[in-house]
Amino acid sequence: MISDLLVQSIALFVATLFGGAIMLARKWSEDWLHLFLSFGAGIFLGAVFRHLLPEAMGHGAGTGEGLYILAGYLLIFLIERFLAQRKMPGDGHGHMVASVTAFIGLSVHSVMEGFGLALTMGDPELARVLLLSILAHKVPAAFSLVSLMVLAKQSRSRIVINLLLFAAAAPAGALVLGPVLEFGEVSGLQGFTGLVTGSFLYVATADLLPEVFHSRRLRWVSLGLMLAGILLMCLVSVGHEH
Repeated sequence: MISDLLVQSIALFVATLFGGAIMLARKWSEDWLHLFLSFGAGIFLGAVFRHLLPEAMGHGAGTGEGLYILAGYLLIFLIERFLAQRKMPGDGHGHMVASVTAFIGLSVHSVMEGFGLALTMGDPELARVLLLSILAHKVPAAFSLVSLMVLAKQSRSRIVINLLLFAAAAPAGALVLGPVLEFGEVSGLQGFTGLVTGSFLYVATADLLPEVFHSRRLRWVSLGLMLAGILLMCLVSVGHEH
């Protein structure tokens, strides 16, 4: 079973690198980058409302889960509006903050996906379904994350390092933390999920959506791509629940 998990982890790593490499393969114009972000915004919204939010709220019927989500939302808000503006003044700071928060949120979620993949080792059929589900949104997520880093004007070397770290997040969760959680308590996981959900929600609504629709010339194309991203995340969930 561990050998199967290793193969699945390698597949996740390679697929994530592939998604990011597409963006780095050539120099894209700013219009193209914003169109890619439109699709990425849909990915984020779909991930929040079709995957993360049901997962976070499904762990209990109390109000604690909602408070975790609110805490994640407010945490990113405070970082961006108070801390980051002091450290990164100027017109370009918004892209940089959005890229950093997106990187953190996506990486944490990837580790949790690795947990889930490890916990399905005893059920090969469920493991295959989960792997396909993760792969289906890992490639566009990596693509969108790198496009955000390019808009933030991060150096190519930094983007490559961040992409490698992001690609390694899910395998790390599967190969290191996942087997441990398989034999231990996972009761605190819903709080972590809530924090990530809140951070995704803030990045999608406060950072990506305003950036996507700041140009009236491409607004209809941007809307179509955003809806396509949402649809993709919904299709990923067909026949599978987290």
